[in-house]
Amino acid sequence: AKDLRGKFGLGFNNNFTSLTSVSIKGGLPMPKATQNLQVQGLLGFGLAQNEPARMFAGGRVLIPILAEDNLNLYAGVGAGYLRLKPEGQNEVLNAFRGQVVLGVEFFFFGLERLGFSAELGINFDVAEEFLSFSTTSGTAASVGVHYYFGKK
Repeated sequence: AKDLRGKFGLGFNNNFTSLTSVSIKGGLPMPKATQNLQVQGLLGFGLAQNEPARMFAGGRVLIPILAEDNLNLYAGVGAGYLRLKPEGQNEVLNAFRGQVVLGVEFFFFGLERLGFSAELGINFDVAEEFLSFSTTSGTAASVGVHYYFGKK
C-alpha cells in the first residue's frame, strides 16, 4: 500500500466543486501503513460571469477502505462554504455544501510521491429557500493531482 501517514500533499482538484481548487492533504498517524486516514482542505474561486460557482472553501476527511500496491481506495465526507449563482437566477447565494464520495488515488511506478485521484459521489447544497443535489464536481470528470512531501 502507498503509505501516506505523516505526509502532506499539495495539489489541486475539482472533486468538491466545478471550480478547480487548491488542495492540501495531511496523513494522520495510524498504526498500519494500509490505514491512510487523511484530512483535506480546499480553496477555489471563479471570476467568470458564466461560472455558477464563485467561491468555495471547505474540508474533508478521507477514510481508507482498501490498499493495493500503488492504489488507495477511500470514502470521504466533507463540508464547506459555497458562494454560487444557481442557473436561471440573478442573485448570488451563500450556501453550505456537504459531500459523500467514493474515490481512488493511484501512484504510477517511479512517481511514488505524485498521486492521481478520481471520485464519484453526491453533493448537496443548502441555502435560504434553495436545496440542490448533484454528482461530485458537476462535470464529466472529478479528478485531482497531489505531490506528497514528508518521510519516504
